Amino acid sequence: DADSNASAAVLATRLDSGNTTISFTFGDLSRISRVIFTPLEHESDTGKAFLAFERRLPILGVHAGLRRDCGSTLARVGEPISIDQELVTYTFEGAINNYPSPDVEDNNVNYLAGVREIGVRSEYTDGRDMPRLLIQSIEFEGPLYESWPPTSHTSLFIKSPNEDDPSTYAREIITHFASRAFRRPVTREEADSIYLTWKATYAESGDFVQAIKDALLVTLTSPQFMFLIETSDSPKAEKLGEFELASKISYFLWNTSPDVELLDLAASKQLERSLDAQVDRMIADARFEDFATEFATQWLSLEKVDVVEVDHKKYPALHYHAKAHLRQEPIATVKYLIENNMPLSQLIQSDFIVANDVVADYYGLAEKSDSGLRFAPIHHDQKHLGGVLSQTAILAGLSNGSESNPIKRGAWLARKIIAEPPEDPPPNVPDLEAETAALPLRARLELHRNQPGCAKCHAGIDPWGMPFEVFDAGGYLKQEPKLDASSTLPDGTSVQDLDALKDYLAHDRIDRVAFSFLKHLASYAVGRSLSYNELVLLEEKGVELRKEGYRMKDMVRWVIKSDLFMEK
Repeated sequence: DADSNASAAVLATRLDSGNTTISFTFGDLSRISRVIFTPLEHESDTGKAFLAFERRLPILGVHAGLRRDCGSTLARVGEPISIDQELVTYTFEGAINNYPSPDVEDNNVNYLAGVREIGVRSEYTDGRDMPRLLIQSIEFEGPLYESWPPTSHTSLFIKSPNEDDPSTYAREIITHFASRAFRRPVTREEADSIYLTWKATYAESGDFVQAIKDALLVTLTSPQFMFLIETSDSPKAEKLGEFELASKISYFLWNTSPDVELLDLAASKQLERSLDAQVDRMIADARFEDFATEFATQWLSLEKVDVVEVDHKKYPALHYHAKAHLRQEPIATVKYLIENNMPLSQLIQSDFIVANDVVADYYGLAEKSDSGLRFAPIHHDQKHLGGVLSQTAILAGLSNGSESNPIKRGAWLARKIIAEPPEDPPPNVPDLEAETAALPLRARLELHRNQPGCAKCHAGIDPWGMPFEVFDAGGYLKQEPKLDASSTLPDGTSVQDLDALKDYLAHDRIDRVAFSFLKHLASYAVGRSLSYNELVLLEEKGVELRKEGYRMKDMVRWVIKSDLFMEK
């Protein structure tokens, strides 16, 4: 082209067979000098890239909030959905009370400030090219009730032939509601006590509904609702009752009250003998996500990555959007391993990661992921990836946001992965950074260990932390040619780096890793610290699971069936 400032634009598209009429619009049409049509071979690089692009499905998300003077505050409505290539109606539901109400000020010159907004958008993942959304129409409907009166009303004001008899009907409502709230059949004495509240309010006001509200308020502030109460007849250990078991297993695996199926089994005294099937059902249920989130966060100390101040000059890719998704990676990993009953060794060392497009892109595996925002297993050939020890949420959380910290990482591994926690440090021990930043790390650690009272603790910390030095504070492999991450572990085993440490833990120390997992799992299940005798029981009996490879759903099932869980 004679024009030295001319540029070329490339567009790849799929054309139907037969004659096709094509028109072009490009601002000033005189600027288009020529158009070239070139068939693409499927096996060419461009053809492969186009086919990959074509397979991608945009992710549709709906958000609601308010327009502000300085922008918008939008919160997600429901979960984003990968859309079809055809025009389809998608429904997003949310409780309007969960979003701010319009707040328009008459004297505000910005007449849009405070107006409720609904945002419909193609959700951002990792910046890759995505097909565009075509939104034909948007319909907002609310309040949405599938029936009238709504379920929230009929679940309280139950159908009864005694609706014309206020006293009898009130007793029926109270008995029905209290049995649900207490997660067991309510006793006559409990129902009578709650009924007295209804009776007093009704006698004073004559308002049946208000009297019921007062009675339900008493129910929801009672210890029987607020706490999981296990009754005992003696100081000795006793077996859980069926309804107690229903509540305990439900709050363990779902973080919520038992459903109708659990309560029905408890009522027929069939729950204990149905535990295997119920554990499978509960783990397959969407509510198991709450267990995975809470347990993994507590066990692996994921809250640390929430508060670390990342040095964005050094780690620009570790921005708030990426960090939020990377924090979910350990949770998704634990959930996937339990759901699929995979060996515990996969938690330490595996040839796959559980990631979505954002996480995969952070690890340089974007071309292997097409799951959008959904976490799914991705197989890789990068030895340093796989297992929780090399996940960015762990590594970044155990740093200062700028530099790696082998002491924090070593102490974390000792406490969380092998259950050999170091002793608490003595008071007034100076920070590692305050001693001398000019010396190599090993020399600085040596000086730190020479502080009075430090050597014993650090003997159980530093050897575990040094192999982590292959990773920086952003969770990336350090690019240092003479990096020394070797370590002699407390039992005398030498490892050269984190890969070797993973191999050691996944094989030589898998019994100890299993004990640590059982310890943290059982403590979470019963909601308290374990006694010495209980820890001994886990250590001695837990090895029964070794012959099957310490499969993780089996380990959950084993904890539930143990006396530790089944007794009170």
